[in-house]
Amino acid sequence: MKQVGFLTLLLAVVTAANGMTLHEAIAIAKSRSLAQQRPRIEQQKARGQLDEAWSNALPQIEGNVGYQRALKKGKIFFPNPETGDFAALELDQDNALQANVTLNQPLLTFGRIAAGVRGAKAYSLAAQHGVERQESQTELDVMQRFWTVLLMRDVVSARELSLAVSDSSLKRAERMRDVGLLSDYDVLRVRVQAQNQRPELDRARSDLQLAELSLREYLGVPIDTTFQIEGSLAEYALGVDTAEVESDLKERDDIMALRNAAVAQENLYVIYRNARWPVLGGQLRYQWQWQNNDWDVHPRNNYSALYAGVSLTIPIWSSGATHGKALQYKADWRRAELDLAQAERGARLQYESAAKDLKTAQENESAAQLAVQLAEEARRIAQTKFAQGQVTPLEMDAVQLDELTARVSLADANYRRLLAAARLRLALGQSPFAN
Repeated sequence: MKQVGFLTLLLAVVTAANGMTLHEAIAIAKSRSLAQQRPRIEQQKARGQLDEAWSNALPQIEGNVGYQRALKKGKIFFPNPETGDFAALELDQDNALQANVTLNQPLLTFGRIAAGVRGAKAYSLAAQHGVERQESQTELDVMQRFWTVLLMRDVVSARELSLAVSDSSLKRAERMRDVGLLSDYDVLRVRVQAQNQRPELDRARSDLQLAELSLREYLGVPIDTTFQIEGSLAEYALGVDTAEVESDLKERDDIMALRNAAVAQENLYVIYRNARWPVLGGQLRYQWQWQNNDWDVHPRNNYSALYAGVSLTIPIWSSGATHGKALQYKADWRRAELDLAQAERGARLQYESAAKDLKTAQENESAAQLAVQLAEEARRIAQTKFAQGQVTPLEMDAVQLDELTARVSLADANYRRLLAAARLRLALGQSPFAN
C-alpha cells in the first residue's frame, strides 16, 4: 500500500510538472497497469495454498460449547419396598452446559503432507517467477511505447521543417517566375513537392497522438491525462551481456516458472498416488460439563475429563476413484514437463531470432548514419556552389530535404536498434530496462 501511494503521488507530481522520464513511466506501469494484476493475483493464491499445505502438517484445534434447557424432564420410577409405591427420579436438570476442546494431529500420512508442502512451495515459486517475468515484459512494453513517442516527436519535427523548406522553395520559385527566371511548369513542380509534404506531416502528427494514447492506456492512467515525455532516443544505449547464454536461458523467469509448475504437478500426483495408504492420527480432547436446576457452580454439579487416543483411517475400496485421480494428476505432470521442454526450445529460438534482429538493426543504423554523413557532405558542397552561383535555390532546398529525410531514417534505425536490444535482453532473461 505504501508503494501504491508513493507511485500515485509520483504520477501527480509528474502530471503537475508536465514531464515524465522512462524510469517514472515504468514505475507507474508496474503499479497501475492491468497486465500486472493477473500474476499478482496468482501469487496471492499461491501464498494461500502454501499456508493451507503447512496447516495440514500442524495440529488442528476445535472447540465446542453448548447449552440445553430441559423443558420436560425425563423420569424413571423405583418401587418403595416399604410402602409398595413408586417414586419418581428425574434424570435431567433444568440447565445443562457442555464445552469441549479437541486437538487433532496427523502422525503418519505416507508422504502426502510432505508432498503437499513441496508442491505448494514450488507453485509459490512459479507464481513469483511469473510476477517477475511480467514485470520484465511490462518494462519492454513501456519502453516500446515510450520510445515510439520520442521517435514520432522527432518525425513530426522533421516533417514540419521539411514543409517549411518546401513552402520557402515555393515562394522563392514564384518570385523567380515573376521576374521571368522560371516557367510555370517549374513552379508547378515545386508546388507539388510542397503539397506532398502536408499528408506526411498530418500522418506523423496522428501517429504521435496514437503513440501517446497507447502509452497512457498501458500506464493505466486516465486517457485525458496530459504530460510531456522527456528525453530523446539519442540518450539511450542498451548493452547486452551474452557471456553466459546457456545459463541465462535456463534461468529465465518464464522457464523457472514452468519448471516449478512441473514440480508442483509431480507432488500433486504423489499425494493421490499415496492416497491408497492408511493415515495415522492422534487426538487429545478435554471435556467439561455442568448441570443444575439453579445457576450456581460447584464441584458437585460439574465435572471435567481429558482423553487421548490414536486412530488409523484405512481406505479399503473406492471403486477406482483414487486410482483415477492419480492417473489424471500424472497426466498433468507429464503435460507440465512437455510444456517446459517446449518452452526451453522456444527460448533458444527466441534468443537466436532476437540476436539476428539486433545485428540487422545495428547494420541498418550504421547505414543510416553513413547516409546522414553523406547528406551533410552534400549539403556543405551545395552551400559552397550556391554561394558561387552554380546551384539554384530550388536545388539547394532539395538537398536540405534529402538531409532531413536521412535524419528521419536514422531516428527510425536508432529506435529499431534500441527495441531489438531490449528484446534480446528479455530473451536472455535480463531486465530490458538498463540505461
